[in-house]
Amino acid sequence: MPLYDQAELLCQAITSQAKGEGEKILARAREEADRRLNEAEARRQEALARTKVEVEAQAKLSARNRIDRAELEGKRRVSQTKETFLTEVFSQAQARLQAFRESAGYRDWLRATLLGALQQLEGERFRVVANPEEEKWLTSALLEEVSQARGCHLAFAADQDLPPGGFVVLRADGRVRFDQTFQGIIDRQRETLRAETARQLWGVGVLTYP
Repeated sequence: MPLYDQAELLCQAITSQAKGEGEKILARAREEADRRLNEAEARRQEALARTKVEVEAQAKLSARNRIDRAELEGKRRVSQTKETFLTEVFSQAQARLQAFRESAGYRDWLRATLLGALQQLEGERFRVVANPEEEKWLTSALLEEVSQARGCHLAFAADQDLPPGGFVVLRADGRVRFDQTFQGIIDRQRETLRAETARQLWGVGVLTYP
């Protein structure tokens, strides 16, 4: 075979080989591109699905939170309304107690309460301290009457800082103090009175919400 023909055949072979290799490379490139596109699409769909779930979950959580806040706000307002009402009830009760001071039974209450307080205390000498307005009821005659019944010495002392209504018993050495003012009695019994008042009004106690 002439040299020219041999060279032509060699060129054809090389061209054919190169074409075949090129087609293989292109085929592999297309496969790789398709694979990557499919993977990207799968990730995209997965991300969309995950985002949808997260958005739905967040929406449900947000809705639940709004419902919870609304319920809490409703309970708080009910509680505030009850507290306001109880405050009014206590104010009215205190007003009635102050009115009781002007009744005939107030002197008897003072006598019985003072004697009851002294019988719970040890000692022989006491001061009966009260708002200056109380002096017209806590008279020397009443103190003498209670002193004889208890077997002790009593002296009256006015204190402008004490609220009107009732009194405070102090032992002479100052180490014992028994508060029997209206305000002191109410303060000691406030929680019990509130719970009992709420039970009578609403059948349940009073709950406080922030």
